[in-house]
Amino acid sequence: MYILGKGSLVQNAELRYSVRSLVQNMRDLDSVFIVGERVDFLPTALHIPAEDEYPKAWQNALYKTRLACANQQLSTEFLLMNDDFFLTKPFDGADFAYYAREHGNGGSSGRHDFSVHCPMRLNKEFYAAMPLSLDARGDFSPRSFYANYYRAPAKFGGDFVIRSGRRLKQFDEQIGDRGFFSISDGDMLDPDFKNWLAEKWPKRCRFE
Repeated sequence: MYILGKGSLVQNAELRYSVRSLVQNMRDLDSVFIVGERVDFLPTALHIPAEDEYPKAWQNALYKTRLACANQQLSTEFLLMNDDFFLTKPFDGADFAYYAREHGNGGSSGRHDFSVHCPMRLNKEFYAAMPLSLDARGDFSPRSFYANYYRAPAKFGGDFVIRSGRRLKQFDEQIGDRGFFSISDGDMLDPDFKNWLAEKWPKRCRFE
């Protein structure tokens, strides 16, 4: 389930390749849900329209995820995705680990910091029931709040954001043997990076 805003600098091109990487590597993938604006190049993905109703990013993430959890077509367990997450190795979503930062502190969201740039496995009934209000004062990470509140087993490390630009290693070298990576906001504006993504996942997937 992807939560999607309107901040893409490249007309959601990153989402296209993220979904392709998911289809290629997630062995137990059934459907793809997009919560937010409609994406024309994914006609067979299930769309749940939603605007960014709140002033803070964490509030909109919580709002959109809860909106998805209320949809009967969404499976009881699902993977929460962002459009800048990419998968590089075969995996089962049902067994995806709860990655947390090695020395991170969840602050107001709990003991550990689970705001890692990778998918997170959620139970929609648990998510809908967790006691985090959209009107809560302060800043929260819904991901960290969920995992801390339900005492998910933290797997430390694994966070990785690829970098584009001169004097940096080639993209495949940066990834190494990692099973996933994320990208920074400016990466999609780098023609070399966009070409690399297109070469890595060149074939249209079943949702296109």
